[in-house]
Amino acid sequence: MIGVYGSNQAATAATRAINAAAEAVLSQIDIGYNNLAEVVRDGDGKIVSINTDTTNINIIKAAVSKAVLKELDNQKFQYVKIPIGSLAGGLLTGRGPEITIKVPMNSTVETEIENRFEGAGINQTKHQISISVKATIFTVIQGESAANEITTSFTVAENILVGEVPGWYIKSGS
Repeated sequence: MIGVYGSNQAATAATRAINAAAEAVLSQIDIGYNNLAEVVRDGDGKIVSINTDTTNINIIKAAVSKAVLKELDNQKFQYVKIPIGSLAGGLLTGRGPEITIKVPMNSTVETEIENRFEGAGINQTKHQISISVKATIFTVIQGESAANEITTSFTVAENILVGEVPGWYIKSGS
């Protein structure tokens, strides 16, 4: 029972740390779509390709990873309060005075940039650039170790790419 409480508290603390770190980084840098991707058009204005600025994308990725690790390093321990009745279980769960347990935690962080394209209408495509953060939190409670994996994504930029509407589609409504 103590392991479950401790593991849950570590996962909650890690989630808060990831969100706080990502929010801090993403709010401090200029990350408009045009700073991360360029829509290339031909002479007729038709979209030919999208070029991503890998330098800026990697700077964001590294900054988020660094900030998340720093936040998690500040939380080497979690203090968990558990009602004594929860140790016995049954009808006593959640009852009685609380005991405080110190839960050591260690973590690893992986970040990944994702480019997604999805249909957004007739000849419209949404291009989304997001960063996925996966933290693995390791805890040791009463000699038993546990690992919790927390993964969350943040949209960094997105754009709707508009192409030509085919003539056959316009005429089909008349």
